[in-house]
Amino acid sequence: MPHRTQPARVSVGDLSEKLARIAEDCDWTALEALCDQHILAVEGELANRLLFVLSQVPDEELRARPRLMFSWIGAYHAIKQPHVSELRPYLRHYTELGARLAATMDIAGETSAATLVTVGTAAMIGLRMRGASAEAEELGERLTARAARLGALPGADAEPRPGWLAMQRGLTRSLMDDFPGAVELYRQAYERATAEPETAATALNAAANLAMIFGHLGHGDLARQWLDRMRGFESPSERVRFLLTVGGTIARGWDALDRYDEASLADCLATTGDGTRQLEVWPFVAALSFAHGLCFGDTALSLAQLGTLPLSHAPELVGQGTAFRVIRRAHVDLLIATGQATRALRLIKETDPKGSWLTLPAARLRLLNGEYEAVRAMAARTSWHETTSRRDARPMLLLKAVAALRMGDDAEARKSLVLVRRVRPPDEVLSLAALPPADRDEVIRLGELPLTDAAARRLARARPVFPDRVELVELTNREQVVLAELDAGLTIGEVARKLVVSVNTVRTQVKSAYRKLNASSREGALMRAYELGVL
Repeated sequence: MPHRTQPARVSVGDLSEKLARIAEDCDWTALEALCDQHILAVEGELANRLLFVLSQVPDEELRARPRLMFSWIGAYHAIKQPHVSELRPYLRHYTELGARLAATMDIAGETSAATLVTVGTAAMIGLRMRGASAEAEELGERLTARAARLGALPGADAEPRPGWLAMQRGLTRSLMDDFPGAVELYRQAYERATAEPETAATALNAAANLAMIFGHLGHGDLARQWLDRMRGFESPSERVRFLLTVGGTIARGWDALDRYDEASLADCLATTGDGTRQLEVWPFVAALSFAHGLCFGDTALSLAQLGTLPLSHAPELVGQGTAFRVIRRAHVDLLIATGQATRALRLIKETDPKGSWLTLPAARLRLLNGEYEAVRAMAARTSWHETTSRRDARPMLLLKAVAALRMGDDAEARKSLVLVRRVRPPDEVLSLAALPPADRDEVIRLGELPLTDAAARRLARARPVFPDRVELVELTNREQVVLAELDAGLTIGEVARKLVVSVNTVRTQVKSAYRKLNASSREGALMRAYELGVL
Protein backbone atom coordinates (compact mmCIF):
# COMPACT_ATOMS: atom_id res chain seq x y z
CA MET A 1 0.00 0.00 0.00
CA PRO A 2 1.33 3.48 -0.80
CA HIS A 3 2.32 5.60 2.16
CA ARG A 4 0.31 8.78 2.72
CA THR A 5 1.23 11.81 4.73
CA GLN A 6 -1.23 11.94 7.62
CA PRO A 7 -1.20 15.02 9.88
CA ALA A 8 -1.37 14.38 13.60
CA ARG A 9 -4.94 14.41 14.87
CA VAL A 10 -5.93 17.05 17.38
CA SER A 11 -9.10 16.91 19.48
CA VAL A 12 -11.49 19.87 19.54
CA GLY A 13 -10.76 20.34 23.24
CA ASP A 14 -7.05 20.86 22.53
CA LEU A 15 -7.56 23.42 19.75
CA SER A 16 -6.99 26.55 21.83
CA GLU A 17 -3.68 25.29 23.19
CA LYS A 18 -2.59 24.05 19.77
CA LEU A 19 -3.46 27.39 18.14
CA ALA A 20 -1.34 29.21 20.71
CA ARG A 21 1.67 27.00 19.91
CA ILE A 22 1.15 27.40 16.16
CA ALA A 23 1.04 31.20 16.46
CA GLU A 24 4.19 31.20 18.59
CA ASP A 25 6.09 28.91 16.19
CA CYS A 26 4.62 30.42 12.98
CA ASP A 27 4.00 26.81 11.91
CA TRP A 28 1.65 27.46 8.99
CA THR A 29 1.80 23.84 7.80
CA ALA A 30 0.40 22.73 11.16
CA LEU A 31 -2.20 25.50 10.98
CA GLU A 32 -3.29 24.27 7.55
CA ALA A 33 -3.67 20.70 8.83
CA LEU A 34 -5.55 21.91 11.90
CA CYS A 35 -8.03 23.90 9.80
CA ASP A 36 -8.51 21.00 7.39
CA GLN A 37 -9.54 18.84 10.32
CA HIS A 38 -11.61 21.21 12.46
CA ILE A 39 -12.87 24.21 10.50
CA LEU A 40 -16.51 23.05 10.73
CA ALA A 41 -16.20 22.69 14.51
CA VAL A 42 -14.96 26.24 15.01
CA GLU A 43 -17.46 28.66 16.57
CA GLY A 44 -17.72 31.27 19.30
CA GLU A 45 -14.50 32.28 21.06
CA LEU A 46 -12.57 29.57 19.22
CA ALA A 47 -13.47 31.23 15.92
CA ASN A 48 -12.11 34.54 17.25
CA ARG A 49 -8.83 32.86 18.24
CA LEU A 50 -8.49 31.13 14.88
CA LEU A 51 -9.16 34.35 13.00
CA PHE A 52 -6.52 36.11 15.09
CA VAL A 53 -3.93 33.44 14.23
CA LEU A 54 -4.89 33.48 10.54
CA SER A 55 -4.43 37.25 10.49
CA GLN A 56 -0.76 36.70 11.40
CA VAL A 57 -0.08 34.48 8.36
CA PRO A 58 2.11 36.39 5.86
CA ASP A 59 0.49 37.20 2.51
CA GLU A 60 2.93 35.05 0.58
CA GLU A 61 2.09 32.07 2.81
CA LEU A 62 -1.64 32.64 2.26
CA ARG A 63 -1.14 32.69 -1.50
CA ALA A 64 0.86 29.46 -1.27
CA ARG A 65 -1.74 27.85 1.01
CA PRO A 66 -5.19 28.56 -0.46
CA ARG A 67 -6.88 26.30 2.07
CA LEU A 68 -6.03 28.85 4.75
CA MET A 69 -7.97 31.46 2.77
CA PHE A 70 -11.09 29.30 2.96
CA SER A 71 -10.46 28.78 6.67
CA TRP A 72 -10.28 32.56 7.13
CA ILE A 73 -13.69 32.92 5.44
CA GLY A 74 -15.13 30.13 7.58
CA ALA A 75 -13.86 31.62 10.83
CA TYR A 76 -14.94 35.15 9.90
CA HIS A 77 -18.50 34.11 9.10
CA ALA A 78 -18.65 31.83 12.15
CA ILE A 79 -18.29 35.05 14.14
CA LYS A 80 -20.56 37.21 11.97
CA GLN A 81 -23.22 34.52 11.32
CA PRO A 82 -23.20 32.19 14.33
CA HIS A 83 -26.60 30.67 13.52
CA VAL A 84 -26.36 30.55 9.67
CA SER A 85 -29.73 32.30 9.48
CA GLU A 86 -28.46 34.23 6.46
CA LEU A 87 -26.16 32.28 4.17
CA ARG A 88 -25.81 34.58 1.19
CA PRO A 89 -22.81 36.65 2.38
CA TYR A 90 -20.85 33.55 3.36
CA LEU A 91 -21.69 31.62 0.21
CA ARG A 92 -20.86 34.59 -2.00
CA HIS A 93 -17.49 35.07 -0.27
CA TYR A 94 -16.72 31.34 -0.31
CA THR A 95 -17.70 30.64 -3.93
CA GLU A 96 -16.07 33.79 -5.30
CA LEU A 97 -12.77 32.68 -3.78
CA GLY A 98 -13.29 29.18 -5.17
CA ALA A 99 -13.97 30.49 -8.67
CA ARG A 100 -10.96 32.82 -8.57
CA LEU A 101 -8.56 30.12 -7.38
CA ALA A 102 -9.98 27.42 -9.67
CA ALA A 103 -9.47 29.69 -12.68
CA THR A 104 -5.70 29.56 -12.15
CA MET A 105 -5.44 26.00 -10.81
CA ASP A 106 -4.00 23.36 -13.11
CA ILE A 107 -6.11 20.36 -12.17
CA ALA A 108 -3.98 17.93 -14.14
CA GLY A 109 -0.80 19.26 -12.52
CA GLU A 110 -2.03 19.83 -8.94
CA THR A 111 -0.08 17.67 -6.49
CA SER A 112 -2.09 18.27 -3.31
CA ALA A 113 -5.33 16.29 -3.05
CA ALA A 114 -6.43 18.51 -0.15
CA THR A 115 -6.01 21.71 -2.18
CA LEU A 116 -7.55 20.10 -5.25
CA VAL A 117 -10.71 19.12 -3.38
CA THR A 118 -11.00 22.27 -1.27
CA VAL A 119 -10.66 24.69 -4.19
CA GLY A 120 -12.49 22.50 -6.67
CA THR A 121 -15.59 21.88 -4.56
CA ALA A 122 -15.90 25.59 -3.76
CA ALA A 123 -15.86 26.26 -7.50
CA MET A 124 -18.44 23.51 -8.05
CA ILE A 125 -20.79 25.08 -5.52
CA GLY A 126 -20.38 28.44 -7.20
CA LEU A 127 -21.28 26.95 -10.58
CA ARG A 128 -24.36 25.25 -9.12
CA MET A 129 -25.52 28.49 -7.54
CA ARG A 130 -25.38 30.12 -10.98
CA GLY A 131 -27.44 27.33 -12.49
CA ALA A 132 -24.50 25.70 -14.28
CA SER A 133 -25.03 22.25 -12.79
CA ALA A 134 -23.82 20.38 -15.88
CA GLU A 135 -20.59 22.40 -15.82
CA ALA A 136 -20.25 21.74 -12.08
CA GLU A 137 -20.57 18.00 -12.62
CA GLU A 138 -18.02 18.07 -15.45
CA LEU A 139 -15.61 19.81 -13.06
CA GLY A 140 -16.44 17.23 -10.38
CA GLU A 141 -15.56 14.38 -12.73
CA ARG A 142 -12.18 15.97 -13.51
CA LEU A 143 -11.45 16.52 -9.83
CA THR A 144 -12.39 12.93 -9.02
CA ALA A 145 -10.12 11.54 -11.72
CA ARG A 146 -7.16 13.65 -10.57
CA ALA A 147 -7.74 12.87 -6.88
CA ALA A 148 -7.78 9.15 -7.69
CA ARG A 149 -4.45 9.41 -9.50
CA LEU A 150 -2.92 11.39 -6.65
CA GLY A 151 -4.18 8.88 -4.11
CA ALA A 152 -2.17 6.13 -5.80
CA LEU A 153 1.13 8.01 -5.51
CA PRO A 154 3.62 7.25 -2.68
CA GLY A 155 3.77 10.04 -0.12
CA ALA A 156 0.61 11.78 -1.37
CA ASP A 157 -1.27 13.86 1.17
CA ALA A 158 -4.67 12.57 2.21
CA GLU A 159 -7.91 14.37 1.48
CA PRO A 160 -8.86 16.43 4.54
CA ARG A 161 -12.46 15.25 4.39
CA PRO A 162 -12.79 11.86 2.66
CA GLY A 163 -16.07 11.63 0.76
CA TRP A 164 -16.57 15.41 0.54
CA LEU A 165 -16.03 15.52 -3.23
CA ALA A 166 -18.46 12.63 -3.85
CA MET A 167 -20.91 14.35 -1.51
CA GLN A 168 -20.81 17.56 -3.56
CA ARG A 169 -21.17 15.66 -6.81
CA GLY A 170 -24.18 13.86 -5.34
CA LEU A 171 -25.79 17.20 -4.56
CA THR A 172 -25.14 18.36 -8.11
CA ARG A 173 -26.84 15.26 -9.50
CA SER A 174 -29.75 15.77 -7.09
CA LEU A 175 -30.37 19.22 -8.51
CA MET A 176 -30.03 17.89 -12.07
CA ASP A 177 -32.91 15.45 -11.42
CA ASP A 178 -30.52 12.50 -11.75
CA PHE A 179 -31.56 10.65 -8.61
CA PRO A 180 -29.92 7.27 -9.41
CA GLY A 181 -26.61 9.06 -9.99
CA ALA A 182 -27.06 11.12 -6.83
CA VAL A 183 -27.78 8.06 -4.69
CA GLU A 184 -24.66 6.28 -5.96
CA LEU A 185 -22.44 9.29 -5.18
CA TYR A 186 -24.01 9.85 -1.75
CA ARG A 187 -23.37 6.19 -0.92
CA GLN A 188 -19.74 6.57 -1.98
CA ALA A 189 -19.44 9.66 0.20
CA TYR A 190 -20.95 7.87 3.19
CA GLU A 191 -18.72 4.84 2.83
CA ARG A 192 -15.55 6.92 2.50
CA ALA A 193 -16.47 9.27 5.33
CA THR A 194 -17.33 6.51 7.80
CA ALA A 195 -13.83 5.07 7.36
CA GLU A 196 -12.48 8.10 9.24
CA PRO A 197 -13.90 8.87 12.72
CA GLU A 198 -13.09 12.57 12.27
CA THR A 199 -15.22 12.97 9.13
CA ALA A 200 -18.62 12.69 10.78
CA ALA A 201 -19.83 15.88 9.06
CA THR A 202 -19.62 14.35 5.59
CA ALA A 203 -21.16 11.05 6.70
CA LEU A 204 -23.99 12.90 8.44
CA ASN A 205 -24.63 15.08 5.39
CA ALA A 206 -24.59 12.11 2.99
CA ALA A 207 -26.99 10.08 5.17
CA ALA A 208 -29.34 13.07 5.45
CA ASN A 209 -29.39 13.64 1.70
CA LEU A 210 -29.96 9.95 1.00
CA ALA A 211 -32.94 10.05 3.37
CA MET A 212 -34.14 13.17 1.54
CA ILE A 213 -33.98 11.55 -1.91
CA PHE A 214 -35.74 8.37 -0.78
CA GLY A 215 -38.40 10.34 1.07
CA HIS A 216 -38.97 12.55 -1.96
CA LEU A 217 -39.43 9.49 -4.18
CA GLY A 218 -41.76 7.73 -1.74
CA HIS A 219 -39.41 4.99 -0.50
CA GLY A 220 -40.29 5.49 3.14
CA ASP A 221 -38.56 2.35 4.42
CA LEU A 222 -35.23 3.34 2.85
CA ALA A 223 -35.59 6.92 4.04
CA ARG A 224 -36.09 5.70 7.61
CA GLN A 225 -33.02 3.48 7.37
CA TRP A 226 -30.86 6.48 6.49
CA LEU A 227 -32.50 8.58 9.18
CA ASP A 228 -31.49 5.88 11.65
CA ARG A 229 -27.90 6.01 10.39
CA MET A 230 -27.84 9.77 10.90
CA ARG A 231 -28.25 9.18 14.63
CA GLY A 232 -24.83 7.56 14.71
CA PHE A 233 -23.06 10.85 13.89
CA GLU A 234 -22.74 14.08 15.80
CA SER A 235 -22.59 17.45 14.09
CA PRO A 236 -19.15 19.04 14.57
CA SER A 237 -20.84 22.25 15.80
CA GLU A 238 -24.33 23.59 16.37
CA ARG A 239 -23.61 26.33 13.83
CA VAL A 240 -23.50 23.92 10.86
CA ARG A 241 -25.94 21.33 12.13
CA PHE A 242 -28.90 22.71 10.18
CA LEU A 243 -27.02 22.63 6.87
CA LEU A 244 -25.80 19.08 7.43
CA THR A 245 -29.14 17.65 8.55
CA VAL A 246 -31.78 19.60 6.61
CA GLY A 247 -32.13 16.68 4.17
CA GLY A 248 -33.13 14.45 7.09
CA THR A 249 -35.72 17.01 8.21
CA ILE A 250 -37.21 16.96 4.70
CA ALA A 251 -37.34 13.15 4.82
CA ARG A 252 -39.15 13.27 8.18
CA GLY A 253 -41.58 15.73 6.65
CA TRP A 254 -42.44 13.32 3.83
CA ASP A 255 -42.89 10.53 6.36
CA ALA A 256 -45.29 12.74 8.32
CA LEU A 257 -47.19 13.66 5.14
CA ASP A 258 -47.48 10.02 4.09
CA ARG A 259 -49.06 9.30 7.48
CA TYR A 260 -51.16 12.49 7.29
CA ASP A 261 -49.61 13.69 10.54
CA GLU A 262 -50.15 17.41 10.03
CA ALA A 263 -48.59 18.49 13.33
CA SER A 264 -45.31 16.66 12.69
CA LEU A 265 -45.21 17.93 9.12
CA ALA A 266 -45.72 21.50 10.33
CA ASP A 267 -42.82 21.07 12.76
CA CYS A 268 -40.54 19.98 9.92
CA LEU A 269 -41.56 22.90 7.72
CA ALA A 270 -40.99 25.30 10.61
CA THR A 271 -37.36 24.15 10.47
CA THR A 272 -36.85 23.99 6.70
CA GLY A 273 -38.96 26.96 5.65
CA ASP A 274 -41.09 27.00 2.49
CA GLY A 275 -38.40 26.82 -0.18
CA THR A 276 -37.55 30.52 -0.34
CA ARG A 277 -34.45 30.28 1.90
CA GLN A 278 -31.02 30.27 0.30
CA LEU A 279 -30.45 26.52 0.59
CA GLU A 280 -29.15 24.43 -2.27
CA VAL A 281 -31.77 21.79 -1.49
CA TRP A 282 -34.58 24.37 -1.70
CA PRO A 283 -36.40 22.49 -4.53
CA PHE A 284 -36.89 19.52 -2.17
CA VAL A 285 -38.15 21.86 0.56
CA ALA A 286 -40.52 23.49 -1.94
CA ALA A 287 -41.91 20.12 -3.04
CA LEU A 288 -42.76 19.26 0.57
CA SER A 289 -44.19 22.72 1.24
CA PHE A 290 -46.51 22.60 -1.76
CA ALA A 291 -47.63 19.07 -0.90
CA HIS A 292 -48.54 20.41 2.56
CA GLY A 293 -50.53 23.24 0.96
CA LEU A 294 -52.32 20.81 -1.34
CA CYS A 295 -53.39 18.46 1.45
CA PHE A 296 -53.83 20.73 4.47
CA GLY A 297 -53.60 24.36 3.44
CA ASP A 298 -55.39 26.90 1.28
CA THR A 299 -54.79 25.76 -2.31
CA ALA A 300 -55.51 29.21 -3.73
CA LEU A 301 -52.94 30.68 -1.34
CA SER A 302 -50.46 28.00 -2.37
CA LEU A 303 -50.99 28.95 -6.02
CA ALA A 304 -50.18 32.55 -5.14
CA GLN A 305 -47.05 31.43 -3.27
CA LEU A 306 -46.02 29.48 -6.36
CA GLY A 307 -45.64 32.78 -8.16
CA THR A 308 -43.33 34.21 -5.49
CA LEU A 309 -40.98 31.22 -5.27
CA PRO A 310 -39.09 32.00 -8.51
CA LEU A 311 -38.45 35.52 -7.22
CA SER A 312 -36.41 34.06 -4.35
CA HIS A 313 -33.89 32.28 -6.59
CA ALA A 314 -31.96 32.97 -9.76
CA PRO A 315 -33.98 32.33 -12.96
CA GLU A 316 -31.30 29.86 -14.09
CA LEU A 317 -31.97 27.75 -11.00
CA VAL A 318 -35.75 27.82 -11.30
CA GLY A 319 -35.88 26.88 -14.97
CA GLN A 320 -34.03 23.57 -14.98
CA GLY A 321 -33.61 20.17 -13.37
CA THR A 322 -35.34 19.23 -10.14
CA ALA A 323 -36.46 22.81 -9.42
CA PHE A 324 -38.32 23.08 -12.74
CA ARG A 325 -40.09 19.76 -12.26
CA VAL A 326 -41.05 20.52 -8.66
CA ILE A 327 -42.54 23.90 -9.53
CA ARG A 328 -44.32 22.70 -12.65
CA ARG A 329 -45.75 19.63 -10.94
CA ALA A 330 -46.98 21.72 -7.99
CA HIS A 331 -48.58 24.16 -10.43
CA VAL A 332 -50.46 21.38 -12.23
CA ASP A 333 -51.63 19.71 -8.99
CA LEU A 334 -52.83 22.98 -7.48
CA LEU A 335 -54.68 23.93 -10.66
CA ILE A 336 -56.53 20.60 -10.56
CA ALA A 337 -57.31 21.04 -6.87
CA THR A 338 -58.82 24.47 -7.53
CA GLY A 339 -60.93 23.14 -10.43
CA GLN A 340 -58.88 24.71 -13.22
CA ALA A 341 -58.64 21.51 -15.20
CA THR A 342 -58.21 22.96 -18.68
CA ARG A 343 -55.34 25.17 -17.51
CA ALA A 344 -53.72 22.14 -15.90
CA LEU A 345 -54.05 20.07 -19.07
CA ARG A 346 -52.62 22.87 -21.18
CA LEU A 347 -49.64 23.15 -18.83
CA ILE A 348 -49.01 19.41 -19.07
CA LYS A 349 -49.12 19.51 -22.87
CA GLU A 350 -46.82 22.51 -23.05
CA THR A 351 -44.31 20.94 -20.63
CA ASP A 352 -43.85 17.23 -21.27
CA PRO A 353 -47.05 15.40 -22.29
CA LYS A 354 -45.27 12.03 -22.42
CA GLY A 355 -43.14 12.46 -19.32
CA SER A 356 -43.82 9.94 -16.56
CA TRP A 357 -43.43 12.68 -13.91
CA LEU A 358 -46.66 14.31 -15.16
CA THR A 359 -48.60 11.12 -15.87
CA LEU A 360 -50.28 11.00 -12.44
CA PRO A 361 -51.91 14.46 -12.68
CA ALA A 362 -52.77 13.78 -16.32
CA ALA A 363 -54.48 10.51 -15.32
CA ARG A 364 -56.29 12.27 -12.47
CA LEU A 365 -57.66 14.82 -14.95
CA ARG A 366 -58.95 12.02 -17.19
CA LEU A 367 -60.59 10.27 -14.23
CA LEU A 368 -62.32 13.44 -13.08
CA ASN A 369 -63.49 14.01 -16.65
CA GLY A 370 -64.96 10.50 -16.86
CA GLU A 371 -62.39 9.07 -19.31
CA TYR A 372 -61.93 5.77 -17.50
CA GLU A 373 -60.41 3.75 -20.30
CA ALA A 374 -57.74 6.41 -20.79
CA VAL A 375 -56.87 6.20 -17.08
CA ARG A 376 -56.46 2.44 -17.25
CA ALA A 377 -54.22 2.71 -20.31
CA MET A 378 -52.04 5.40 -18.73
CA ALA A 379 -51.67 3.45 -15.50
CA ALA A 380 -50.84 0.21 -17.32
CA ARG A 381 -48.16 2.02 -19.29
CA THR A 382 -46.42 3.95 -16.51
CA SER A 383 -47.17 2.52 -13.04
CA TRP A 384 -44.10 0.27 -13.13
CA HIS A 385 -41.95 2.29 -15.52
CA GLU A 386 -38.41 2.74 -14.22
CA THR A 387 -38.80 6.53 -14.22
CA THR A 388 -42.04 6.48 -12.20
CA SER A 389 -41.40 7.15 -8.51
CA ARG A 390 -42.89 5.01 -5.77
CA ARG A 391 -44.66 8.17 -4.61
CA ASP A 392 -46.54 8.29 -7.93
CA ALA A 393 -46.92 4.53 -8.45
CA ARG A 394 -49.21 4.04 -5.43
CA PRO A 395 -51.84 6.66 -6.38
CA MET A 396 -51.54 5.68 -10.06
CA LEU A 397 -52.55 2.09 -9.26
CA LEU A 398 -55.38 3.37 -7.07
CA LEU A 399 -56.68 5.59 -9.90
CA LYS A 400 -56.60 2.57 -12.19
CA ALA A 401 -58.66 0.62 -9.64
CA VAL A 402 -61.20 3.46 -9.34
CA ALA A 403 -61.49 3.69 -13.13
CA ALA A 404 -62.10 -0.07 -13.35
CA LEU A 405 -64.74 0.10 -10.59
CA ARG A 406 -66.58 2.90 -12.37
CA MET A 407 -66.60 0.77 -15.50
CA GLY A 408 -68.03 -2.15 -13.52
CA ASP A 409 -64.87 -4.26 -13.86
CA ASP A 410 -64.32 -5.44 -10.28
CA ALA A 411 -61.84 -8.14 -11.35
CA GLU A 412 -59.51 -5.59 -12.94
CA ALA A 413 -59.84 -3.34 -9.91
CA ARG A 414 -58.80 -6.20 -7.63
CA LYS A 415 -55.70 -6.84 -9.75
CA SER A 416 -54.57 -3.25 -9.29
CA LEU A 417 -55.29 -3.33 -5.57
CA VAL A 418 -53.23 -6.48 -5.10
CA LEU A 419 -50.28 -4.47 -6.41
CA VAL A 420 -51.19 -1.54 -4.15
CA ARG A 421 -50.91 -3.81 -1.11
CA ARG A 422 -47.33 -4.61 -2.10
CA VAL A 423 -46.18 -0.98 -2.27
CA ARG A 424 -48.33 0.68 0.38
CA PRO A 425 -47.53 0.30 4.12
CA PRO A 426 -50.50 0.08 6.53
CA ASP A 427 -49.77 3.48 8.10
CA GLU A 428 -49.73 5.34 4.76
CA VAL A 429 -52.73 7.67 4.28
CA LEU A 430 -51.69 10.14 1.58
CA SER A 431 -52.53 8.09 -1.52
CA LEU A 432 -55.96 7.13 -0.14
CA ALA A 433 -56.77 10.67 1.00
CA ALA A 434 -56.27 11.93 -2.56
CA LEU A 435 -59.00 9.61 -3.93
CA PRO A 436 -62.54 10.86 -4.51
CA PRO A 437 -64.28 10.24 -1.14
CA ALA A 438 -67.11 8.34 -2.83
CA ASP A 439 -64.65 5.74 -4.15
CA ARG A 440 -62.30 5.50 -1.18
CA ASP A 441 -64.30 3.12 1.01
CA GLU A 442 -65.04 0.78 -1.87
CA VAL A 443 -61.37 0.61 -2.84
CA ILE A 444 -60.33 -0.17 0.73
CA ARG A 445 -63.04 -2.82 1.09
CA LEU A 446 -62.49 -4.49 -2.28
CA GLY A 447 -58.72 -4.47 -2.00
CA GLU A 448 -58.66 -5.38 1.69
CA LEU A 449 -56.13 -2.61 2.13
CA PRO A 450 -54.67 -2.72 5.65
CA LEU A 451 -54.89 0.40 7.82
CA THR A 452 -53.46 0.92 11.27
CA ASP A 453 -55.85 2.43 13.81
CA ALA A 454 -54.01 5.75 13.63
CA ALA A 455 -54.13 5.74 9.81
CA ALA A 456 -57.87 5.00 9.86
CA ARG A 457 -58.51 7.93 12.21
CA ARG A 458 -56.47 10.33 10.10
CA LEU A 459 -58.09 9.16 6.89
CA ALA A 460 -61.53 9.72 8.39
CA ARG A 461 -60.59 13.34 9.11
CA ALA A 462 -59.01 13.96 5.69
CA ARG A 463 -60.70 16.63 3.64
CA PRO A 464 -61.20 16.16 -0.13
CA VAL A 465 -58.03 17.13 -1.98
CA PHE A 466 -59.43 17.24 -5.52
CA PRO A 467 -62.93 17.98 -6.85
CA ASP A 468 -65.29 15.13 -7.72
CA ARG A 469 -65.52 16.19 -11.34
CA VAL A 470 -63.91 18.79 -13.58
CA GLU A 471 -64.82 20.61 -16.77
CA LEU A 472 -62.15 19.76 -19.30
CA VAL A 473 -62.14 21.55 -22.65
CA GLU A 474 -59.63 20.18 -25.11
CA LEU A 475 -59.14 21.98 -28.42
CA THR A 476 -57.06 20.64 -31.28
CA ASN A 477 -53.86 22.49 -32.10
CA ARG A 478 -55.43 24.02 -35.22
CA GLU A 479 -58.57 25.07 -33.31
CA GLN A 480 -56.38 26.80 -30.77
CA VAL A 481 -54.37 28.55 -33.48
CA VAL A 482 -57.53 29.77 -35.19
CA LEU A 483 -58.97 30.99 -31.90
CA ALA A 484 -55.76 32.87 -31.13
CA GLU A 485 -55.89 34.60 -34.54
CA LEU A 486 -59.51 35.61 -33.93
CA ASP A 487 -58.43 36.98 -30.57
CA ALA A 488 -55.80 39.06 -32.40
CA GLY A 489 -58.64 40.70 -34.36
CA LEU A 490 -58.39 38.88 -37.69
CA THR A 491 -61.48 38.02 -39.72
CA ILE A 492 -62.19 34.45 -40.81
CA GLY A 493 -61.01 35.34 -44.33
CA GLU A 494 -57.78 36.83 -43.02
CA VAL A 495 -57.17 33.77 -40.87
CA ALA A 496 -57.67 31.53 -43.90
CA ARG A 497 -55.16 33.50 -45.96
CA LYS A 498 -52.61 33.55 -43.13
CA LEU A 499 -52.88 29.80 -42.54
CA VAL A 500 -53.12 29.04 -46.29
CA VAL A 501 -56.36 27.08 -45.98
CA SER A 502 -59.87 27.59 -47.30
CA VAL A 503 -62.43 29.83 -45.62
CA ASN A 504 -64.71 26.82 -45.18
CA THR A 505 -61.95 24.96 -43.32
CA VAL A 506 -61.54 27.87 -40.92
CA ARG A 507 -65.31 28.13 -40.43
CA THR A 508 -65.46 24.42 -39.58
CA GLN A 509 -62.69 24.81 -37.03
CA VAL A 510 -64.35 27.88 -35.53
CA LYS A 511 -67.67 26.06 -35.16
CA SER A 512 -65.96 23.11 -33.51
CA ALA A 513 -64.14 25.39 -31.05
CA TYR A 514 -67.39 27.28 -30.28
CA ARG A 515 -69.18 24.00 -29.61
CA LYS A 516 -66.48 22.78 -27.21
CA LEU A 517 -66.51 26.13 -25.44
CA ASN A 518 -70.31 26.18 -25.31
CA ALA A 519 -70.33 29.60 -27.00
CA SER A 520 -72.27 31.08 -29.92
CA SER A 521 -70.21 34.17 -30.73
CA ARG A 522 -66.61 35.28 -31.06
CA GLU A 523 -66.81 37.39 -27.91
CA GLY A 524 -68.41 34.58 -25.92
CA ALA A 525 -65.90 32.01 -27.17
CA LEU A 526 -62.90 34.21 -26.38
CA MET A 527 -64.21 35.08 -22.93
CA ARG A 528 -64.82 31.42 -22.23
CA ALA A 529 -61.37 30.46 -23.57
CA TYR A 530 -59.65 32.90 -21.20
CA GLU A 531 -61.84 31.81 -18.31
CA LEU A 532 -60.86 28.17 -18.78
CA GLY A 533 -57.23 28.85 -19.64
CA VAL A 534 -57.41 27.68 -23.25
CA LEU A 535 -55.77 30.98 -24.26
